[in-house]
Amino acid sequence: MPCFWRYFCLSLTCFLVLRCTTIPVDAHEGNDESKIDAQLRVLVYSDTGDYRHPEIPAINRWLVLEGDKQGMEIDVTEHHRDLKPEVLDRYDVLLLNNANGLSDVLPVASRKAVEEWFARGHGIVGLHAALVRQQKWPWLLDLGGCDFDSDSTFQKARVIVDPAAKDHPSVKGYGPEFWYTADWSNHTQSVTGRPGVKVLLRVDESTYEPVREFFQKLGGKPMGKDHPIAWTTEKHGGRFFYTELGHDVRSLDTQFGRQHLFEGIRWAADADTRRLPRVLMLGDSISMGYHPAVVSALEGEAVVVRPEENCEGTTKGMAQIDKWLQLEGGDFDVVHFNFGLHDLKRVQADGGASDDPSDPSQADLKTYTRQLHRIVESILASGATPLFATTTPVPEGKVRPHRDPADVDRYNQIGRQIMQKHQIAIDDLNAFAASRLADIQRPVNVHFTPEGSKALGDKVTESIRGALDQRTKTAH
Repeated sequence: MPCFWRYFCLSLTCFLVLRCTTIPVDAHEGNDESKIDAQLRVLVYSDTGDYRHPEIPAINRWLVLEGDKQGMEIDVTEHHRDLKPEVLDRYDVLLLNNANGLSDVLPVASRKAVEEWFARGHGIVGLHAALVRQQKWPWLLDLGGCDFDSDSTFQKARVIVDPAAKDHPSVKGYGPEFWYTADWSNHTQSVTGRPGVKVLLRVDESTYEPVREFFQKLGGKPMGKDHPIAWTTEKHGGRFFYTELGHDVRSLDTQFGRQHLFEGIRWAADADTRRLPRVLMLGDSISMGYHPAVVSALEGEAVVVRPEENCEGTTKGMAQIDKWLQLEGGDFDVVHFNFGLHDLKRVQADGGASDDPSDPSQADLKTYTRQLHRIVESILASGATPLFATTTPVPEGKVRPHRDPADVDRYNQIGRQIMQKHQIAIDDLNAFAASRLADIQRPVNVHFTPEGSKALGDKVTESIRGALDQRTKTAH
């Protein structure tokens, strides 16, 4: 059985040719190679780990036929072996046709391949149940922004276009609202306001019964006034487009449905995304505090990535740096990093935090010097431009665990010396914060108020933009 297959009902349309992953594109007989090369290429994946919609094969067939009319080269697979780097790289977009519970059908290697392919600027489109039972794939769950709660029957409802999205090609021309018939899903939470998300459409639950009887008995809940049904997400390096349409062909095979889906595919494949620079942010909880402000400020300018974990001090940093440099496909242009606040804190013999000033630092000055050198060397070896942030001030008083305010200057001085040796730019967050500490830092605490984190984020954003500009000038 070939790895790629066009749905078997295509026997009535014999002009379409069955493709196998082992046959290169130029093996298509009678095709104009230049035309094929110019076509947008879409890989449809429709295997399921949870409930399987009986309409999936019909939708696959419709996608192939309609895609041909739209000038797209669309292939279909249900085998995880087709989600590997050398195959994915042939495609611009991966379309998940009601492909739910994917952690149960895709091995870790396939999921990792999809994540890295997406991070290189590709697109994913999710139809209807693509956001069902994906909790065991945290990356996809984060990309989609929610999971499944319940759904309705096939009903007509009032659809509202988000005013900010009225010119998006997938909804353009349909005015502020219109009526449409589909099966409407209820999600575990609204995606409104999530980083990188732009809601395109919402449905008015007052115009239909949002939870069908089957799910009413199971405790299914409607979403209320804020019920997004289509949105885009730009994060992790690529573009994600989701629509609740696609429970069956009826909701797709209309004038609006065809525009909505295929313009969504084209949007997800936008080549501009692939040219966005990539930024990795490494640091402790201070960095975690200002990271959201940086992501928001650089939206559309750069892809900003950071580990979900607290990077802590240079001991952990040295052990994890190579792993972090490969996050979401690696290939970072700038790495903004900070280590020091954990290094200088006092620890007990077992490594636990200590409030006793007579206990040793987590990493003494000599150890800090050696480990910071190793981290810098790894960043430079990756080809990224390092950007070092100085450690922010420790206030006077009984800060827990114990940190000596004077140590901040000692560790920062070592950091400056290392950066000077390697001609690495410094983002002086210490000087920035010190001049306004009373206004932005919490009392007797190394952490900052929300306003303080936002201010630090603005400063970091400015520094990252400068590093990216300098990198561009050097490249030319």
